Amino acid sequence: MTINIDNAEIEHFFVTELKSDVKKFSEFILLNLEKYKHQNEFNIKVLNPKDNSHTLDFDIPNNVEIKNPFEHIEDVSEYSAKLRDNAWR
Repeated sequence: MTINIDNAEIEHFFVTELKSDVKKFSEFILLNLEKYKHQNEFNIKVLNPKDNSHTLDFDIPNNVEIKNPFEHIEDVSEYSAKLRDNAWR
């Protein structure tokens, strides 16, 4: 394996610290790439939806009939296309 180093600082490190050993240099690079990869990962805690949601309760009088406001829709894709078209006008 041949390494062409154009940076004087990296070349000095390669010669003095790694004693011009290509295998050590490649291990050094891989180790630091792994550290860099883990350093730049997002640390996101997964939330349980059941623990972070609640049911909405409405006070609806007994004499009010609840209807489905979307019962007139026969084709969902056609309806959503119309919504998108109208939203940009």
